[in-house]
Amino acid sequence: MSVGWDASHGEFLIEDYYYFSKLKRLAKGEGIEIYQEDDFKKLGEHNVIVFNYPEERFRSWEIRKINSWLKKGKRIVFATYYGNMDSTAENINRVLTKLEIPIRINSDVVIDLENNTGDMMFPICRYKDYKVVMPCASSLTTNNNAFIISDGVTHPNGVKNPVVGAMYKEKGEIIVLGTCVFWDNYSLELLDNKTLALDILRC
Repeated sequence: MSVGWDASHGEFLIEDYYYFSKLKRLAKGEGIEIYQEDDFKKLGEHNVIVFNYPEERFRSWEIRKINSWLKKGKRIVFATYYGNMDSTAENINRVLTKLEIPIRINSDVVIDLENNTGDMMFPICRYKDYKVVMPCASSLTTNNNAFIISDGVTHPNGVKNPVVGAMYKEKGEIIVLGTCVFWDNYSLELLDNKTLALDILRC
């Protein structure tokens, strides 16, 4: 199977060896080929489509295209960062709103003073029966779509047990992640992050 990794909205790129070479190698070893696509339309050739930290706003025709991919059964992955950095949360929320997806990214940061890997902004979170690290994550607002949950709180609002990963299923699936760096070369080696990364890339 193949993954299309968008490179047309100022994202962190899969071909950046320093940050994502381990993820690409891990995926390839599991039979998953990741292709960096500069041409937005070519993303539709793949089973899974990833927008990892989109700094540039999605145009109306691109949102319509994403909707058509979703209806064809593809998995669409959006990953952001804390505090609406570079307007990435805003850009993703605009797509979610247009598509009437009941998930929103909040302009905050998830911290955990007790359950972390040495830094409160590296909270240990729950994914199925696994423990994963979701560094520098925004929380998500959603109803019944959560699949990654922190035992920490949000800053500055102090919301307990915030959601940091959510999935909405239609004919296809939309996955929204509060962080885009849980699968970089550093974080990929932490706890069960490799399992989470592969589960997201498989469709």
